[in-house]
Amino acid sequence: MSKGNGKLASIQQSQEAKRVHLAEWRASRIHERILPSGLPVKIRDVSMTDLMLTGRLPDAIMSMASDAAQNGEQEFDLAKVMNNTAQFNAMLNTLVELCLVDPKIGTVADDEHILLAELPADDKLDIFNFVNRGAEQLRPFREGEAKPVASI
Repeated sequence: MSKGNGKLASIQQSQEAKRVHLAEWRASRIHERILPSGLPVKIRDVSMTDLMLTGRLPDAIMSMASDAAQNGEQEFDLAKVMNNTAQFNAMLNTLVELCLVDPKIGTVADDEHILLAELPADDKLDIFNFVNRGAEQLRPFREGEAKPVASI
């Protein structure tokens, strides 16, 4: 075998490894889930930055998200947002549209698309809670931050 064939094989292996790594990375961001309504879906992880960059969040939410991002926080106080149903609904719809991989959100309901209006609020909230699962896991630790440390 010549040196040229060895280099070609090495390049081919490297390209195949890149394809495998990319496929694994994409797969790690997609989660299969059954929503409360019984609809099986595939959901993509979405960050606060992803939401902000849509340009479709209400001004008050954009302001809170921007402040949180500038302070290095990964989340913002959703209790404030939940007090304004219209703003929370707009954010929730945007999040669902970004997250839902399968079925896709469409403008016409067909065999591959679902209308955003077809999804019950419980399904949308389930997606919201799932995407925020990391923040929820840390909540007990954050709540304890305000408490004084017990002396030994």
